[in-house]
Amino acid sequence: MSERRKRIYFDQTQNERGRLDSTYSELGTLLRDNDYDVEPYTEFMILDKKIAEASVVVFGCPNSSKLRGPEIEALTKYVKQGGGLMFLSLSSGDRGLMNNMSKLTEIFGVTFENTAVKDDRSNSGIPTMVLIRSLEKHAVTTGLKELLYPSGCTLKVTQKAKVIASTSTTSEPASQPIIAISEFGKGRVMCIGSYEIFRKGGGLASKENQKFVVNAFRWLSGDTRSAGKTSLQKPNEGGREDTGFEGVSSQEMETTLRRLTNAVFDLQKDISKVNEKLSNVDKNIESLRNQFQDFAEKTQDQLGVMIPAKQFWTEEENIEADLEADIKALEKEIKSVEQLRDHIGQRHSSGAMPKEAYDEQSKKLESRIKSLQSKLETKKEELKELF
Repeated sequence: MSERRKRIYFDQTQNERGRLDSTYSELGTLLRDNDYDVEPYTEFMILDKKIAEASVVVFGCPNSSKLRGPEIEALTKYVKQGGGLMFLSLSSGDRGLMNNMSKLTEIFGVTFENTAVKDDRSNSGIPTMVLIRSLEKHAVTTGLKELLYPSGCTLKVTQKAKVIASTSTTSEPASQPIIAISEFGKGRVMCIGSYEIFRKGGGLASKENQKFVVNAFRWLSGDTRSAGKTSLQKPNEGGREDTGFEGVSSQEMETTLRRLTNAVFDLQKDISKVNEKLSNVDKNIESLRNQFQDFAEKTQDQLGVMIPAKQFWTEEENIEADLEADIKALEKEIKSVEQLRDHIGQRHSSGAMPKEAYDEQSKKLESRIKSLQSKLETKKEELKELF
């Protein structure tokens, strides 16, 4: 798992309605802007060793798909050892969706009921877009006044779990749980009766729901940062702070810089993956080169046919070329990160960036520069040793 950011997997093996490339694209952006690595999980079957690198695994409303016995065992073990699970359903629960999430969640004290929540009095335009104001005091609900709860079901909760939010006395069904949490072993679980609470254009259009996202995932992942704050809130409609850029507020600038900083790390992660693949390709090429040389020598001995095998690079020449390419790439990346660090420093010196934000961003960038410089020195030493 990344030392910098905690990883969140969104499962895609159960035909989920909540997908990062569509319905949950804005949710993914919100989580990335709050320093989480967000990725789809596509490896079937679900194994504990495969999900162990994630802090949280999300099941965003499985549709016409059921978890197998070994997968339920793997997910139970994952939570027991410290992982976080989030389950989201829809009106009518498991029965309407033809899934079996409750077979797993009942282990943690929660099941999804075959109900459809509506409220003719407290809603956001239509009865199924229910406004939930019955919230229990908890880190998950810190700073929240209400939640927009679209097209959801209710939950059945035992003593193993704790109810966080419930329908009102005017709702149908009345005064019933809709969000519940459970602590199991070293890990944590959250069950929500509506996947649309986080859907693009649906529940996530509510600022309160955006706050809830950050609170919920910080609690599930064991994140110790103070709850109730999110770095992806729209700026106030009032006056704008002077940032040195006409028409751009300080908060908009901070969000942009945070995204840019995260992009630097994401790019490095992608580069590392590409380098790993290239390394495997190089190994295969080297193996083929050796095989070809053997073939060329045997052909020459047996048939007297000359094959120019010597034109291929030697292993040392390949290593030298790779090291030189790595050194150039590291030098270029160090320069880019230093420029970003200097820009942030200028904004802080001018008073356009709060000290807390400056300290957070500059610490990350300084750490990254040191890491890159260390890698650069190592590569240079390896290059010297070739001669």
